[in-house]
Amino acid sequence: MKKMIKAVLVCFLALGLAACSKKNEHGLSAKNPVVITIWHYYNGAQLEEFDALVKEFNESVGMEKGIVVEAFNRGSINDLSKAVEDSLEGKVGSDKLPNAFATYADTAYEIDKAGMAVDIGKYLTADEIAEYEDAYIDEGRFPTEDQIKLFPIAKSTEVFAINTTYWNEFAAATGATDASFATWEGIAKTAEEYYKWTDSLTEEPEDGKAFFGRDAFANYMIIGSMQLGHEIFTTDGDKVTIDFDKATMKRLWDNYYIPYINGYYAAYGKFRSDDVKTGDLLAFVGSTSGVTYFPTTVTTEDGTSSAIENDIYPLPNFEGTQPYAVQQGAGMLVLKSEEKKEYATIEFLKWFTQTDINLSFAANSGYLPVKKDARDGQKLEQFFSDDMDQESTTLKKCLDIGLDVIGNYELYTTKPFKSGTEARAVLNTSMQQKAQDDRAKVEEAIAGGKTREEAVKPFASDENFEQWYDDTYNKLKAFGE
Repeated sequence: MKKMIKAVLVCFLALGLAACSKKNEHGLSAKNPVVITIWHYYNGAQLEEFDALVKEFNESVGMEKGIVVEAFNRGSINDLSKAVEDSLEGKVGSDKLPNAFATYADTAYEIDKAGMAVDIGKYLTADEIAEYEDAYIDEGRFPTEDQIKLFPIAKSTEVFAINTTYWNEFAAATGATDASFATWEGIAKTAEEYYKWTDSLTEEPEDGKAFFGRDAFANYMIIGSMQLGHEIFTTDGDKVTIDFDKATMKRLWDNYYIPYINGYYAAYGKFRSDDVKTGDLLAFVGSTSGVTYFPTTVTTEDGTSSAIENDIYPLPNFEGTQPYAVQQGAGMLVLKSEEKKEYATIEFLKWFTQTDINLSFAANSGYLPVKKDARDGQKLEQFFSDDMDQESTTLKKCLDIGLDVIGNYELYTTKPFKSGTEARAVLNTSMQQKAQDDRAKVEEAIAGGKTREEAVKPFASDENFEQWYDDTYNKLKAFGE
């Protein structure tokens, strides 16, 4: 009898363990692998490294678990979003929906509204979630805080980059120091000094050079406001509240618009790194993920080329404020399908974000890893040699500074809301476009015989600021209260 009971118990236990194992693996089987598709927008070095890591997964963990990942580049982030939209609507010629795709929070929010986004939290333990940077996880917490709709896989922040070859010449002549790079006020003052110094090098009046420019202007507005204690967009469910503080906007105006119309700041090409390459700018703020585009030579208008060196610094803050920096970069949204495929997709994303693997991607792409233990800069060292070319040296410096920013700044991004992309577009263009338009008018006035001070005066007035502020605030009110 005891032997029979023991046999029954052993059988029951074996069946239970098998059932448990099957449940934990959500139906995965190495003998009958499941194929999952992922759409992304990586290109160049980023695409090459991502494809290599997908291959590594398929030949190791994927083979053991029964997961085959097929990854496809779908063009730009906008092209990718359009492809997903077409597939969701079943348009003629559209492809079958992927199991996951790279997207920003605003698009993810709309997909979630349609009931198509997987709550990835149900496939992760609390300890696993805690391994990721809090700000990256928080971005995907919608529509409620107990759900996570975006899986962070690679992020970026902003840094200050400068052509040190030209800077050293200016610094030697004027005594300027890089201490000014810590604040927006310091950069504005240095930019004025640089303009006047370059102007003094020729007999032509008012032909000074611009010092600084920046990409993604909306980040200046949003992060600058956070540095000054105001969050422009806050959400509570579907309700959006707008805090467009006038004193904050005036400080942003004084440290961007005013230098710009004076010619101290500028924007010419598509990206500010393009302007550094032509010698039209000395420094810019841009994304860590774009650092591979920082030029190694300057080619001026007359065709003369010269090699340059560079350096990277943390994002500037306003004087006397708490340091804030943007956290950006698309996450992966997992689309609802059968449980086995959802689980398999999460398993790949968990593997991809293991620190060493994620750092490998970072070291070849300029993106930042997503787990807290990756802040330890020593872990990054293994992916770089002592004998590096300038591009690799720049990438290494950028990642080091990026990890420093993650560890010492408050990271922020706006919560997603309906028409959030359009609201951000207002911030991206309102002050920047006005600065460009008014600078053109200043240049026209100077060409007509006015001094720069005379030409700038009507645009530097309080009335001009008030008009811009009211116009911009009225546009933003279309998106919230």
